[in-house]
Amino acid sequence: MKLALGKNGPIVAQLAIAVLAMLAVAFAPPAYGRMLLIPLDGRPVSQARLAELQATPLKPGSLPGSQVVEGRRAELSGLWAQRVLVLAAPAALCSSG
Repeated sequence: MKLALGKNGPIVAQLAIAVLAMLAVAFAPPAYGRMLLIPLDGRPVSQARLAELQATPLKPGSLPGSQVVEGRRAELSGLWAQRVLVLAAPAALCSSG
């Protein structure tokens, strides 16, 4: 399949890469602080597991099973093996309206 971008193709590609890079930086979890846990199967991480990881649950997230916690990225990064995304918790996405 050929994309019909014409001579604007390189500019569109550069803009797409720039947007993706900014999103990656914006949602990269901090070393310590508020993070959004998004389980890919929709089941929240158990309170016992969060306690093991020394993470403090703050409130539910806006996606099914997601939750905002405060903790350390190093401990929470192991949740990827349990199919849980660990992202930064920007206030705009994690406010409860």
